[in-house]
Amino acid sequence: MIETLLALAAAVQSPAHATPPPATPEPGSVQLFGDWAVGCDNGWACEAISLPTEDFEIGNGYSVTVRRAGGADGYHRIGIRAFEDEAPSTMTLLVDGEFAGTATRSDGDELYHFDPERAQQIAGLMARGSDAELRDHDGGLVEQISLDGSYAALLFVEDRQQRAGTVTASAAVGYEPASLVPEPPSVPTIRAMAVADRAGDTAAPLPGDQAMALHEARQCDGLDEELRRNEAIVLSDARDLILISCSRGAYNFSDIAYVRDAEGAVTPARFDRVFAWGENREVPLLVNVYWNAEANELSTYAKGRGIGDCGTAERFVWDGAMFRLIERREMNSCRGSPHWITVYRANVEWVAP
Repeated sequence: MIETLLALAAAVQSPAHATPPPATPEPGSVQLFGDWAVGCDNGWACEAISLPTEDFEIGNGYSVTVRRAGGADGYHRIGIRAFEDEAPSTMTLLVDGEFAGTATRSDGDELYHFDPERAQQIAGLMARGSDAELRDHDGGLVEQISLDGSYAALLFVEDRQQRAGTVTASAAVGYEPASLVPEPPSVPTIRAMAVADRAGDTAAPLPGDQAMALHEARQCDGLDEELRRNEAIVLSDARDLILISCSRGAYNFSDIAYVRDAEGAVTPARFDRVFAWGENREVPLLVNVYWNAEANELSTYAKGRGIGDCGTAERFVWDGAMFRLIERREMNSCRGSPHWITVYRANVEWVAP
């Protein structure tokens, strides 16, 4: 019994020789203004998106998105996301009954794209407008778009990017020259481990009794009499990722994560930032965790409800010592939007193992 307790104590302590963790990433957050959600990441890339009204029907509807990068010359894109399988080839946006622009169906982050040259003008019309409509090529009504909160959402973007009061603004329009808009801060670059030579190998899971002991030591919910997950994944030529089930709900499943070295020692996986349910745990809970072997990324996806129209999602890469955050997306209003706004990002530089 004493040997077991000592082994478990060793498993929840970081190695004494571990390198100090890097600066903790600080993601932004999504703000709600009326029927609009808006957020910016750490590089001042921002997105505002219209939400269906409170009486929306699941899986039905369209939303207008405004994406803008920081800096005087940052991209400015307006599009339409369709939540229906069938949609017309073009759609026209009317603001207060007046023509604002025509969007064409195409590939990309939005299903429909307006001409980028008209983005500032369209955004200005929406910021000052009272109501908007989407119509198909025959003039038939496709969707009513609420503009309640559009001015505040676009003003939020302009304030974050320090462009309010300049000629580049759409909400707080001014006469100050574009040259006064500062360049956005650079996003960090994470040096991550490239795909290991042994990536195609199958890593052996922990023995059942050892996995269950870790499950019980972390005070997991006890619902897994036979563990739902005890999986080992090749991280590098000297490390395996161990995922052990901890709790489960109707649509969220959480796992605890460990790293096993070449000698077989198992220690808690380290993260430069953990979120949600795992924030105050020595071994964080990873919600709906998935290892993408092709991208060499670990992702999490915590749904606010079953249809997935709200929640948070993260992506991490392994730098040889810990998992580093490279993206966080968020949608904190369960209003029928399948799209979540990016509030943090980092670049990745792949290095040899």
